[in-house]
Amino acid sequence: SLVMEYFVHIANVLYLFSYSMRDMLWLRILTIAATCFMLPYFYFQSDPLYPPIFWNLIFMALNIFWIVRLLLERRPVKLSDDERQLCQIAFRTLTPREMKKILKLSSWEDATPGECFVSMDEPLERLILIYSGKADVELDGKIVGKLDAGQFIGELSYFTDEVAAANVVATEATRYVSWPKDRLKAYLDKDPDLRAAFQLILGSVLAKRLKDTWMRTAI
Repeated sequence: SLVMEYFVHIANVLYLFSYSMRDMLWLRILTIAATCFMLPYFYFQSDPLYPPIFWNLIFMALNIFWIVRLLLERRPVKLSDDERQLCQIAFRTLTPREMKKILKLSSWEDATPGECFVSMDEPLERLILIYSGKADVELDGKIVGKLDAGQFIGELSYFTDEVAAANVVATEATRYVSWPKDRLKAYLDKDPDLRAAFQLILGSVLAKRLKDTWMRTAI
């Protein structure tokens, strides 16, 4: 009938708009809307076209599943005061949702003055980020560097798996965040975009450390 022909035209116009959408959520919403116009056309034939009806319902169910998942992923993320501060001092390039993902495997811990974060020539099983407090980097009994809030401990070992090249000792009460290195790597391997963003942050830290070391040597 003429009405069913209009339904087909409307459905195809909606499909056309859906394919032009960059936003995956709107693409799926428009696809479902188009399917809703196609289903009556298939059903109200002289002999209902059940196979197309069946497969379109399957596709609609899949799209509904992904719409729900996308909406859940886009829910506002609320960070605690400590998490917001941590984001400001070390993870400014990450979104709040990415920040939550990174912190999922972390633990917040406290170190007392004199406590050793890292011992020279020992393997590093954790990646550490100082939230507050200070620490000294010691080599052959001499202080060769100082660390404070927003600085990582063990970032080189994260990339190379080498043992610690120096001792790192807290010089005052220090709060820090730590990640089990192997678990963090395995988790990030499942999310290439987040892994790239996280490694870019660590790479920037390493570049700054190398520059500071070169400047001290040059002087």
